[in-house]
Amino acid sequence: MDRGHRRYGGRQRDGNERFAGFGEKSSEEQMSLLEAWVEQARAATYEAINSHHRDFIGMRMYGHDPLDEVATLNDKYEAVRTRIGSDADVDTAAAADGGSANPQHSSRSPVDARAVERLDGIGRALRATVRLAKAHSNLKDVDEQLLRGEIAVAASSVAEANDLLSELDADAAMPCAVSSPHLHVLQTQYLKKRAALRAELDYLLAAMYQYQISSDASVSELTVSFSVAGNYDGVAYEAPITPSDVFFALAELDPALARQKIDALAQPLIDRWFVPLLRNPDQTLAASRAKVSASLGIGAYSAGRKKDPAIVDRDASDLAARCVVVKEKWMRVLEFVCDDMFCDVNLAEDHPELHAYLGTRLWSALRRPLKESLLDPLIPADIADVSDTSAMLPLLELEDAWLERGLIPPDALFVKDSIRALLQMHVSKRRRDLLTVVASVLANDSNTVTVGGEGPVADILGEYGGAGKAGKTKGGKKGGDKTISSSVGGLFANDDADDDATLSFPRCSISTHAQTLVDFARETIGFSGSDDATAAALHFHAVRDAFALYRCLVPCQARAADALASPKRVFVLYNDCNYICHHLAGLGFRQRARHWPPLMKASATLVDVIASYRALAKSVLTPLLNRLRRQIRRTLASPPSWMHPGWLATACRDPSSLDDAENALALAAEIVAHTAHASAPHLPRATHLRVLGMLCDVVFDCVAQRLEEVGVVGDADARAIVRLVAPAVALQDRFVVDGSESHGSGGMARQPRRIRAPVAKYASHWDQLQTQVSRLQSMADNNHHH
Repeated sequence: MDRGHRRYGGRQRDGNERFAGFGEKSSEEQMSLLEAWVEQARAATYEAINSHHRDFIGMRMYGHDPLDEVATLNDKYEAVRTRIGSDADVDTAAAADGGSANPQHSSRSPVDARAVERLDGIGRALRATVRLAKAHSNLKDVDEQLLRGEIAVAASSVAEANDLLSELDADAAMPCAVSSPHLHVLQTQYLKKRAALRAELDYLLAAMYQYQISSDASVSELTVSFSVAGNYDGVAYEAPITPSDVFFALAELDPALARQKIDALAQPLIDRWFVPLLRNPDQTLAASRAKVSASLGIGAYSAGRKKDPAIVDRDASDLAARCVVVKEKWMRVLEFVCDDMFCDVNLAEDHPELHAYLGTRLWSALRRPLKESLLDPLIPADIADVSDTSAMLPLLELEDAWLERGLIPPDALFVKDSIRALLQMHVSKRRRDLLTVVASVLANDSNTVTVGGEGPVADILGEYGGAGKAGKTKGGKKGGDKTISSSVGGLFANDDADDDATLSFPRCSISTHAQTLVDFARETIGFSGSDDATAAALHFHAVRDAFALYRCLVPCQARAADALASPKRVFVLYNDCNYICHHLAGLGFRQRARHWPPLMKASATLVDVIASYRALAKSVLTPLLNRLRRQIRRTLASPPSWMHPGWLATACRDPSSLDDAENALALAAEIVAHTAHASAPHLPRATHLRVLGMLCDVVFDCVAQRLEEVGVVGDADARAIVRLVAPAVALQDRFVVDGSESHGSGGMARQPRRIRAPVAKYASHWDQLQTQVSRLQSMADNNHHH
């Protein structure tokens, strides 16, 4: 302002003489003068904008700042407004003293209302001109401020100009009071000045904070310059720029930009110092400080740096000593950040939010690696050692140091929270370890094992049913398929029964995955008898998570390996689901009665998981059966088609067509036989018979319909037709299954008794087919006797 006053003192003295005698004029005269002067000031502001930013159209006005004149006009406007308001108050007071009810004295006269309205219009125009002049005044000197090194002043000017232009753009009354082209010129200049300021700040940050990394990434060094004396063109500043100037300018210009630059400073510290020291605390750490700079290195020591033996030579072989080393080295890096990177910043006054943001950014990024590398391994494996937290004290002291420096808020103390919840962390760690074991087992290939029936005990209720004796389990040889057998009485059903809706689990083959899962559930749910309700709940939910893990992994693995195309794999997976459902029904019953805390007794259950496993079993078995039924139908539909009505009644005249039909029927029977060969040793007997009946019923239905269309025929044709459908009739032999074991004579080994299941129970069209075959057989026999 002093230089502008010296250069344009004559113009300002002329303006002051123009305002002489203004207070002696009437209100109307004052408002007229204000209107004229506002127009002149607005025109002068437009001319100054044009002269400064649009190729210097009027050199006479270049450098002229109309802000002083506009500010004087604003003072005159306030004086006129005060005068009009006081006149109205005097009229109102006089009317009150006289007690007159004249409306002219009880309210403002129309003349006064028009004067106020006129004055409001002058005020809007004046406010717009003031904002425009202030924005121009702030922007026109930014380039010179950057050259002089006044980075903080330039940032304040650009920020204030942005606020003024935003107010002009947002005020609905301003477009009528300000010329749009001139407003656009200032907005364009604001963008240019802001870009120049950002470029200057980028240069200053790069000059102050220099990261150097060796070619093999084994050595990293951060050098901090306490001041920058010249710009990137080598032109010296009037005064060196310090970190406090830079951070003040960043905060003034744009808080989001300031946080972005802080992130850029924090990430190398995390990647090259904090995390490497956490993973390998034995790495060397060196720091040096001079009058104009400071440096921090990690890796090999360079000449001139002092080695701190108390930090470097400490043994960090065990976790407790490692915590101490990490704490000491992190504190050294933290001191460098606070004392050297923010060397001249007053953390209590100069934008402390940036310093706090840096600390929060570092602490939040280090939370996960610190938890994985130290906190989790320090959790005791034995629940009796949970009360001993001495090994975690260095980490707690480290967190308190960050809190005392104002780097983190009180609600971000995760180390203290972890120590308070050490028991829950112990249970959670055990839960993760158990689930990891389950996941690793499920990821491997599995064998099959035979369970149920007279095999191993398959239900908790059954263990204590009947005579009250649990079954004895005898394991077969390891590897491949194996059979486990035991003798159990009580609630277990005899395997001769067709109905499997009993408290026993039917004999079938399951995968070792399912068996391991149930064993894991039995073992883990036993830990839920803890007196601590939270620990009991975490163990209980570990069991639920294990069942969910199986439901996610095993079907996906089977589909990825295209294993669901194999009937055996489908049948085993179907049995797995039913086996798991069988145990889910009573897995928590015994534990609830014995050990569970009252809260878990009221709400914890595993029964709700059964529905999802039932749905999974259905989703794997139903597509296989539908595919096999479609395959049988396509086989029977090959010419001559068993699916075509009326074909068989006229086919006896063409022996070749009978041969093709017999081959198609034999192929369909072979599909059924192949499926039965896979289902008989793996599925429960009743389920195997139902699957077999569903497939055979397709054949029985087609053949029975064609036989119904055959009328009275001769004995030769009747015998030919009976021979033709023999593969379909022979399917009844597939319904012969193993029954109960019988004792051999003379001490011979027991042999299973073979029984034939009722075919009509599982295949609804068997009686229809048998009736037609009997009819044709009687025709052949009668004609043969005649």
